[in-house]
Amino acid sequence: MASKHVFSREQTHGVLQQFHAEISASSHGLGWSSAYASLQRERPFMGRFGTISDYLMVMHRSGPVDVTFRMDGRTVARHIPRGGIFFLPSGHECDVSLHAPLDTIHVYLRSELFAEEACRRDLPPMFGDQDPILQHLAGALEQALHDEEPESSLFVDPIAQAMARRFLVMDGQGARGAERNHRLSQPQLRRVRDFVEANIETDIRLDAMARASGLGTKTFLRAFKASVGTSPYQYVIAVRVERAKQLLESEPLGLAEIALRCGFAHQEHLTRMFRRVVGQPPGKFRRLAN
Repeated sequence: MASKHVFSREQTHGVLQQFHAEISASSHGLGWSSAYASLQRERPFMGRFGTISDYLMVMHRSGPVDVTFRMDGRTVARHIPRGGIFFLPSGHECDVSLHAPLDTIHVYLRSELFAEEACRRDLPPMFGDQDPILQHLAGALEQALHDEEPESSLFVDPIAQAMARRFLVMDGQGARGAERNHRLSQPQLRRVRDFVEANIETDIRLDAMARASGLGTKTFLRAFKASVGTSPYQYVIAVRVERAKQLLESEPLGLAEIALRCGFAHQEHLTRMFRRVVGQPPGKFRRLAN
């Protein structure tokens, strides 16, 4: 159940005021209790969204734009299209660098909206994912801001509840959660794939893949295999081989260099894995491809 207290501007991160965003509308003075929302034109900035007890969703109303996120010791750089979503769960902080002007809607959601889920503390962040349902719900809040009807919480509360439920369902933590059905949600799969692609030249570890999904290692291992049909190890090998195929077809590189660029330990490792997956050695593949 949402809090009965009005959600005030002072309970937000204050980043918009700190960096002088051009706010065109907000829920200040409208009596909303379960959410706080604002529409604005943001200028490029480097700032920190500190730890608060509630949840934040930022949806891009223009774009694409480059944004860099630094959170929990890792850096995520994204080229985010219109409709992309940044989601910061309760109890987390994130450094954000916005590299160009951007129109956004900020929506703060009361922590009480997530409280019925015992696993809510494990809800992971989002760095630019798109979701048509959240876009539709954000559009409804945007219309409510333009209407400026006082004491409109009766209309807003169900929207805020639906947003919270959507985040939980997207992460597989709703009534058929990932802990119960052992499957990854589409956003989780996307985050894992992005992580593997971005780190293909390095030693990719199981615990790092699990962190990218927002799950513990054991849960991730079961959920990944149920969702993809292979183990994380087999998946990473397949991605490495696919990258090697692309390089063999397009780059005049030696096999040793290709092996390093694809994250294999050495040329013999590349050859062995390539033959196992493709059915022929990389040298023969290159000759046939060209």
